[in-house]
Amino acid sequence: MTSPTSALQDLRDGRFTELQTRLSGVQSQFERGRLSEAELHAAFAPFSHPDPALGDQYTAWMQASPGSYAAHVALTSWTLARATALRGSGPMNRVSDLAWRGTLHFLEQADACARHAVTLTSQPLSAWLLLGRLRNLVGCQVSLEDVQAQQYPDWFARPLAKHPRSLELRRVMLDHLRPEWGGGDEEMFTFVRQQEAQGKLSEAETQQLWAEYHVRMAHWALHFGNHLSAGLERAVVAAEMDEAHAWQLFVALTRTVAPDAERLAALERALAYAEAHPDAPPPPETFFWALYNSDRFLEPLLGRVTALLGHWADAGHHAAATALGRLTLLGRQWQLPDPRPQLVRARQEGSLEAAETLVQLQEEGLGVRAAITDNPEKRIDVLQAAELGSPEMSWRVYRDFAAYRDQFALDPRQQYRYLLRAADTGQNDARFLLAQELRAGSLEVGDDGVLRPVSTQPLQQSLDYARHLLERAAAEEHAGAARALRAARESDWNSATARRLRGRWAGRLRR
Repeated sequence: MTSPTSALQDLRDGRFTELQTRLSGVQSQFERGRLSEAELHAAFAPFSHPDPALGDQYTAWMQASPGSYAAHVALTSWTLARATALRGSGPMNRVSDLAWRGTLHFLEQADACARHAVTLTSQPLSAWLLLGRLRNLVGCQVSLEDVQAQQYPDWFARPLAKHPRSLELRRVMLDHLRPEWGGGDEEMFTFVRQQEAQGKLSEAETQQLWAEYHVRMAHWALHFGNHLSAGLERAVVAAEMDEAHAWQLFVALTRTVAPDAERLAALERALAYAEAHPDAPPPPETFFWALYNSDRFLEPLLGRVTALLGHWADAGHHAAATALGRLTLLGRQWQLPDPRPQLVRARQEGSLEAAETLVQLQEEGLGVRAAITDNPEKRIDVLQAAELGSPEMSWRVYRDFAAYRDQFALDPRQQYRYLLRAADTGQNDARFLLAQELRAGSLEVGDDGVLRPVSTQPLQQSLDYARHLLERAAAEEHAGAARALRAARESDWNSATARRLRGRWAGRLRR
């Protein structure tokens, strides 16, 4: 079977005929029962990379092979990856306005593409799985009563009728029922118990499903529910049921600040499993978080840890590349291998975290360059991170725009773009400044989402957005935003009665 690297390289190089032939063959073998569900999933997995530069290539492939099921699944995988990257893994109140609009944009594209894909072949399991995963991003749509009555959405019920032994479908539904997405423990427990009672899965597969239930509940208890002891108990059960989840035990012991010896033993257990199963996907980002919080005892295991991170990063897992960079920053005395090549690749493929880590390395990490406060090379890294949506890097480009304008031949009007991006993605100084400029009638956000200079009484939509920005900044303890809200009257938020701010706000950006 084709490696992930070669599949993506074929896409980048425009070898659409080769891709089409190979993936159509994979789908045909699956439909004839000659290929497992896991092998089918592995064949399409390479396209779940949120690389923004691949959009034109997917369009060209679709044009070269109209009506292609394989091309539709690959494109859906990419658009869903873009949506997932924008949505992030945090709670909804931490998702920026810009990121949420982008998430919805890509989800709409993914939904339309996947819905068409399910009509293009007799067994479109991959497309149905993608439909389930995109539903997970917008929250659980199944009630406890629905689960008890086994009234499930079409993306689960229809493919399950054709693939009654599919473990992957059940995993996606288990994800759908997670508490942090709007489901709950009882919904998940009831669902897994149903699958066990139906007897469609093998005993080993049923045990895997139970283990994954406990893993998901451990994650919720540790990171959302503030039930640390319950989270640790669940993690212990999951690891005992399936050694693949030893990483969750390491995370739980780290989150509960267990003794170093226990945490070290759990980490060694997780490393041993990963080393014995090199083709298994890496653990989620909470595992890397636990590594960063283990510097007291991590040094003896650094060779094994960095070897695994390098393996995962080379396979295209961006979080592993970022982890290499952050470990380099955490332990400068360890003299780890330079993580830049993997980080640059991850940044090129759309990883914001990798882009921000490259800037951190410039400022904190490597040799004499770290002592230089500003230089053209650092500006390249800052601008790249800003282009990927970094709030802080967008603010830096806005704040020091003259240097970036001169180095990169930027249009002067792009200064507004970086201010809007910084404010919209959560930089509180930018939120405050933009809100005040909107209230001063110095700027407007058009219906096309572009920020433009004006000089007029503020529009109602400008005042609504300004208030929203100030409220979000004040909620994160920005003193200026809090003062501005206290000083405002209710009439200041109505375009017919608002006092237009004067003085230092008016025309401030045109300095």
